[in-house]
Amino acid sequence: MKIQPTIPNMLPGEKVILMLHRHGFIAFRFFMIYLFFATLPVIGVWLLANYTTAFADPAGFVYALTVLLYGAYALIWGLLFFITWLNYYLDIWIVTNERIINIAQQRLFYRVVSEQKLYRVQDVTWEMKGVIANLFRFGNVQVQTAGEDDKFVFEHISQPEKVAQTIMSLLESIEKQIGLDKMAEVEGDLGSQAESNPSAGGTKP
Repeated sequence: MKIQPTIPNMLPGEKVILMLHRHGFIAFRFFMIYLFFATLPVIGVWLLANYTTAFADPAGFVYALTVLLYGAYALIWGLLFFITWLNYYLDIWIVTNERIINIAQQRLFYRVVSEQKLYRVQDVTWEMKGVIANLFRFGNVQVQTAGEDDKFVFEHISQPEKVAQTIMSLLESIEKQIGLDKMAEVEGDLGSQAESNPSAGGTKP
């Protein structure tokens, strides 16, 4: 049994169609960068231990200073790694059958949530730039809304062409539904007018 994902403040009849994070390659790239910087102090300590006498005296100043700097470096590295991972994991783009929601974790304690109704969407474009993006099939989707200068940009998401196609399909469904509702409204108005102004029958005596 498939469990329907939910989001806070869902509208009546609203269903989550897409819930998107950045592509896994972006997380892998962050990981490799942090792994590189994590190996630097290890290499430095190994060089000092094997090619200098800095660690010859554990009670010496150089040894204590090295341990202090190493600890501070590890603390800063761990904090930056946590913030980077948090920003990656908590940045979410949600597409429902009613609206588009962008949740952006911009800083450690700063989160921005913006949303727009689907019927206000005017244009949807997607792009994949570079060899890596085309190889792993990730890119950006830009959603232009009516009356808004800013675009909703889904950054580095997997299979952007399918995401754009899904949004366009939802738009077509909404446009059809709006058209049917307008037709029903017009027919209802005509019926009301016919009931209030019945045609007079018969002839005058």
